[in-house]
Amino acid sequence: MQLIIRGPRIIGSALLLAAALGLAQAAAAGPVTRVFVVEVPPAQDHAFNEGMKNWEQCLRDHGAKRATYAYDAETGDTDRYLFLEDYSSWGGMDAHDPAGKACSAIFEAAVLPNFSHAFSEVSVLNAKDTYMPGGDPDPTPIMWVDAYRIKPGQAQNFNDALTQFAAAAAKAHWEGHFSGWDTDGSGPGGENFVLVWPNKNWADVGTDPSPSAKELMTSAYGKAAAAANHRKFEAAIAEYWSDAWGYDKDLTYIPAK
Repeated sequence: MQLIIRGPRIIGSALLLAAALGLAQAAAAGPVTRVFVVEVPPAQDHAFNEGMKNWEQCLRDHGAKRATYAYDAETGDTDRYLFLEDYSSWGGMDAHDPAGKACSAIFEAAVLPNFSHAFSEVSVLNAKDTYMPGGDPDPTPIMWVDAYRIKPGQAQNFNDALTQFAAAAAKAHWEGHFSGWDTDGSGPGGENFVLVWPNKNWADVGTDPSPSAKELMTSAYGKAAAAANHRKFEAAIAEYWSDAWGYDKDLTYIPAK
């Protein structure tokens, strides 16, 4: 399958995919990631960062138990921040940590006034469309996210094509690793699905996996079947775009063990 991927993605070593799209624990059963994207005007970036650090210190002081992984936009509108919270299931989002309430005043006073726009969505791991042997690195220094808006009625064809690709990658022990996420609540014109590619550095981002995706699929299924699968994949896509995100250690909250 010749995926519509703008730029190479090869996993190097080490760290997370935001237990993600980030993004999130691809090896776990049924993980769900709550995704927040925040836009911060350049003039308010310092105040936003300081407010986030103060808020997270409050969470730490109150023993907040849920990690929040932070990423900075490396491409596109670079005034954006990405925050990821991981849950084992949808029901996990019903539990509210008391620390959140205790620190809400700091968030409202020092964080909220410093961003101009924010939105949230939920991503659910699609295990059949994932090839992440050994689970996600945690956290990944750079993650490349390919986002897809799928045509009405084409979700099955889209997923079938990606499942074939993931199976070929697993069979060949491919050096390119990726996780697939079904996305809900992205809003009008938003994505339905994302592929997340973890990278240890920009050299990884710029290095094509070997063999190529097309060669991988041809080897697994033959030239004709691989081409047919690629056509099915492309025909299911209404729109495609991509983003690169860099891990922000300073704005990440990881609870003490």
